[in-house]
Amino acid sequence: MQVHREAAAHDRAFARAGRELTSARIATTGEDAAWDDLVQATGRAHILQTKGWAHAKALTGWRAERYVLGGGGVAQVLIRPLRFGLVFAYCPRGPLATGPLADAIAALRVALARYCCVALLCDPEVPDSADLLRAVGHAGARLAPVYVQPRRTLLLNAQIDPDLLLAAMRKKTRQYIRKAERAGVMTEETDDLARFHRLLRVVGERDRFAVHSLEYLERLREGLGDRLHVLMARIGSEDVGALMLARMGERAWELYGGWSGTHAEERPFYLLKWRAIQRMRALGVERYDMWGLSDPPRSGEALPRGQVLDLVASRLGLRARGTVDPLAGVTEFKLGFGGDVVTWMGALEVPVRRLLYPLWQLAGRRRLARSAA
Repeated sequence: MQVHREAAAHDRAFARAGRELTSARIATTGEDAAWDDLVQATGRAHILQTKGWAHAKALTGWRAERYVLGGGGVAQVLIRPLRFGLVFAYCPRGPLATGPLADAIAALRVALARYCCVALLCDPEVPDSADLLRAVGHAGARLAPVYVQPRRTLLLNAQIDPDLLLAAMRKKTRQYIRKAERAGVMTEETDDLARFHRLLRVVGERDRFAVHSLEYLERLREGLGDRLHVLMARIGSEDVGALMLARMGERAWELYGGWSGTHAEERPFYLLKWRAIQRMRALGVERYDMWGLSDPPRSGEALPRGQVLDLVASRLGLRARGTVDPLAGVTEFKLGFGGDVVTWMGALEVPVRRLLYPLWQLAGRRRLARSAA
C-alpha cells in the first residue's frame, strides 16, 4: 500500500509539473484538417506522423489522436484498446518536439492519463545520448525492452550528383548496378498495387515473414496519395523486384519491398534501388532513408531476441538466412550504396497509470509492439 501511495503522489506531482512545463491538447478541427502541414512545420517531419499512416493503421485496430504541443510541436498518438477497458498508446517516430523532448513526453503522459492508459511507447528520432536519456527519465520515460521501428538506419544524400553517388558506393555495388543494366533488367513505376503485393507475397512465403494485406496497402495509398511510390524490376515479362517508398518534404523512406529470388546473376534489386534513389532525387528528395540496419546491443545490453531484426526484415522483405543476425546480409547490401549510418536513441516506454502498468508488462507488451509496425 505504501508503494501505491507513493506512486499516486508521484503521478499527481508529475501532472502538476507537466502543466507547468508545456501542454498537450487535442488538435482543433482546423488543425486536424491541416495536420500534415503542422507536421512539416516542425522541421522534424516523419511519414509515420501523417494522417495517411494513421488511415492505414486504423485497419488493424489503431485509433489516432492528434495533439498540439506547446511551442509548435505535434504528436500523433495511436491508441489500441486492451481488455478490461484499458488502452495502450504508441507515438510512432514522435513526439515531434520543438522544445525539450522531456517536456513533450511529460505533457503527453498527462493528456493520456484521462484514459485508462497503461503505457505510452514512443520512438522519436533523437540522438542516442546518455544526457538526453537522463533528461527524459525525469519525465518517467525509460528505454523499452521492445522495438517497433529500427534504431539504426542509413541516410543517403540523394541530391549529390549521380556520378558522385556512384563513386561513393562500394565497387561491387557499382558493378552489380551496371551488370543489371547490361543484362536488360527493366525498372518502372506503377500504380498496380496488386502486382506489387503478388511479388511481396512470394518474398514473404520464401523467407517466412508476414505480409500486410492488399487492402492495407490500398488504404496506405488512399492516405498518402501521390507521396506513395511503387517501383518494379522485371526481366522480360517476369517481375523480379519490388520497392514501395513514401516521401514527405525533403525526405523519402523505403517501406516494403523485396527480390523474387530468381535471376540472381542479373542483380535486379541493385538496379531497382539505384533507380529508386534517382526517382526520389528528381522529386526533390534530399535525405533517402533505407529504413533500418542491424542493431548491435548497447554495451552491457543483450540483443532483444531479434525483435528489431525481425521487424525490419519483414518490412524490407529480405533476410540473411542461417546467420546469427538475420539482417547481416541486408545490412551489407545497403551499406554498399554509401551514405551515413545514424543511430537513434530507440524506443522509450512511459508508464501512464502506474498502478496499471504491471498489467501491461505481463499482458502483451511484445505482441502489441509487433502489431504497431
